[in-house]
Formats: sequence, structure tokens, C-alpha cells
Amino acid sequence: MALGLVLAGCSSGPDKRFASAMVQPATVVERVSAPGAVQAAAVADLTAPAAAKLTALRVTDGATVRRGQVLAQLSSAQIDASIRQAQAAVGSASSLGGIIPSLPTGAALATLDQVQQQVSSSSGAVLDALRATLPLLPKRQRAQLQVRIDQAAQRVASAQAAAGAAARQAASAVNQETNALRNSIGAATAAQRSQAQLALDLARQQKQALTLRAPLSGTVQLGRSASSTAASSAAGLSSITSLPESAQQALQGLAGGSGSGSGSSGPPLRTGAQVGAGQTVATVYEVSTLMVAAQVDETDIPLVKTGQTADVELDAFPGASFSAKVRRISVAPAQGQSAAGGAAYEVDLAIGGVEQPGTGTGGGGGNPVPRVGMTATAEIHVRRAVQAPAVPTSAMIEQGRGQAIYVIEGSRVHLRTVTVAAEGEDQVAVASGVRNGERVVSRGAERLHDGQTWHGS
Repeated sequence: MALGLVLAGCSSGPDKRFASAMVQPATVVERVSAPGAVQAAAVADLTAPAAAKLTALRVTDGATVRRGQVLAQLSSAQIDASIRQAQAAVGSASSLGGIIPSLPTGAALATLDQVQQQVSSSSGAVLDALRATLPLLPKRQRAQLQVRIDQAAQRVASAQAAAGAAARQAASAVNQETNALRNSIGAATAAQRSQAQLALDLARQQKQALTLRAPLSGTVQLGRSASSTAASSAAGLSSITSLPESAQQALQGLAGGSGSGSGSSGPPLRTGAQVGAGQTVATVYEVSTLMVAAQVDETDIPLVKTGQTADVELDAFPGASFSAKVRRISVAPAQGQSAAGGAAYEVDLAIGGVEQPGTGTGGGGGNPVPRVGMTATAEIHVRRAVQAPAVPTSAMIEQGRGQAIYVIEGSRVHLRTVTVAAEGEDQVAVASGVRNGERVVSRGAERLHDGQTWHGS
């Protein structure tokens, strides 16, 4: 019986816990998987610059538009009133320059000259009459009178000169004061006129902004009106004057008064609808090139480079795949964490053609068509080794910071450190450490040590 057991043990064959595989050349592609969503290459919202009425819609939902094309026309009584007020302010500021009249100093000086000439003429006549009487007087009196007449003539001339100088000095002072006052008022009115003109220019710019033009070429989607229920509720609450300013602004947003375009849940906007300041009237999507915004974990992002190819799968089309190429890698991580719990970096991939149509084509036949917002998974080809020595993934052993493989040499196994060229799903391409044709341990390596006898097949 004992002999039978020994014979049975000897005939049991290789240890099934171990297996081996031959190193063979293969093309191995290493992929990094990242979840994401389909996005347009560019998106632009057209918003109302102020509370306004939608007077004209020039496009319909889904229409293709070109850059600069008019999409909608708004009218705003608020902006029209601002323009009128600014125009009145400009006119008022312009009229202030003439409130300081020019004093007639030139005419006054001319009149003074005329008076002085008359005084001089009268004085000269009197003095001439006195001089005419000199021959009739005795010689001694004649000399005394002559001296007095000459002195009187000098005093008249001096008085006239002093009066003229004083008048001219007074006129000059008046002119200087008037000019200084006029310059001061002119500077003040110029500043006021500049401010009024600036307000008018801004109001006119707002008026021009009421004509909504496409900032880029693409496909248009019209905005929606604010929900009537939400608007009425917010309107009622906004009448509570004791609320803080931030709360009042939030309630105005609920009522469609500010930035409520993308979040509005009412019907699509139509001609005649009222829109609030900041409300989205239309959005233009540049969809000639669609992108996938993928979230790559921080442990994988060092391998990702611009220009790398990728395969993209969409949840909407089971079995279908699209070609893609990495266009951009974010510098800073995105908010939130990756699926693995680490930091996530956003990688943008441009979607190319259909590689496999799959089965979920929407029931309409033909190739699947991606749409903005669809859930996607990108498989980025980070490393590729062509016809390199390859081993099964199960043969790899972690060794410190590197990797190793057990190579079967005769009846024993020896541990070799290897350099990985690319790590695929089932195979690993090795850059150095093993050669084609060698046999390696593909199962049970964790049970072995260097130099141990090989008991596998």
C-alpha cells in the first residue's frame, strides 16, 4: 500500500500552482483610462445687457450661424432713458461756459481818453487866454503870472497821465480776474462735459449691445424663459425690504433678473418676451470639432503628452468607439478628486472619426453622432512598443521601485530586473532584461525565490 502511494506521488506530474510562458515579440500599447464628457470646441453665451424686451428673433434652435450674424434684437426703455439723460447732461455742461460775461474795459478806456482830450482842450484854452493877457500886465507881474501858468499846465498834464495810468491798471486787473474766473469755470465745465460725454458713450454702447450678434460661427441654441412659478415666488419675496442686499440679488436671479439664462426652466424664448439683465438669450456652440474633457488621475498624468492618440467610447453608443488626439493638458488640477481618490487633471481630446459603429446608433442606422454633454471614457495611448519582447502581465514582480521577472534557466529559476517599454492589459513589452525565446514564470512567481528548483511545467 505504501509503495502504491509513492508511485502515485511520482506520477502526479508538474506542480499545477506554477506555469511558464515563452518571451515572444509583440506590439503592446499602454493605455490610461479617464472618464469625461463631450464638449464643444468653443461656447459663447449672448446675454441681455439690461432688462429688455425681445423684439426680434432672427434664428431658430439648431440653426447654423456665422460670426457677426445678427441673432436677436432687444429694446430697453431703461437704456433709452439713460441716453436721454446723458444727452441732457452734455447740453447742460456745454452751456456753462458762457456764464461769465466779458466786461467792456476797452470801451471804458476809449471814453476816458475822450474825456481827457476834452479836459486838455479846455485847460489849454484857459491857459491860452491867460497868456494872452500877459502883455497887458507890468513886467514884474507878467513874469510871476507866466511861472504860475506854466506850473498849472504841468499839473494838468501830470494829473491826466496819472488818471490814464490808473484807469489802464484797473482795466488790466479786471481783465485778469475775469480771465482767471473764466478759466476756472471752463476747466470745471470741461470735466463735467467729459463725464457727461462718457456717460452718453456708455449708454450708446449699451444700445448697440441690444443687437445680439454671434461672436463665433457654430450652431445656435435659444435660451429659455424663467419659470413662471419661480419668478412669481421670487417677486413676492423680493418685496421684503428687510432682506440683505445679497439675498435681494439672489431673489432677482430667481426671477430672471440676473444671469438666469442657462438655469431657466421655462419655455424657449419667443418674440415679445421680457428678459432680465444678464439673462442668456442664445448660446452658440462651435461643434465642427467636438472635444472630450477627460479627468486623468495624478498618478497617470506624467505619461500623458499632447499629440498622443486615444480611443473614445460613449455611453450613448454601446460598442462604438471613436479616434481622438490629445490637444491640451491642464497645468493645475481640477476641482474635486479623480475616481481613484487623488488629484485630477483635465485633458482635452479632439474627437475624430468612427472606428467601430457599435450597436447603439440610436435606431436610425449609420454611424453614431456624438453630442455635447454625452458621457465618455477615453483610453489614451501613452506608450507603444512595436514587436518588442513581451511577457504576460502575470509574470511581472514588484521589486522595490522597479520590476523583475523569474527566468527559467535549466531546472532553476533566476530573478532578473527588467525595464518596461509598455504595459498593456494582458502583456508587458520589455525593453531590457529578457530576450525572445526565453521562458519566464507566468504563474506562481510570488511563491518562488531566486535560484529555487523549478517544479512547474
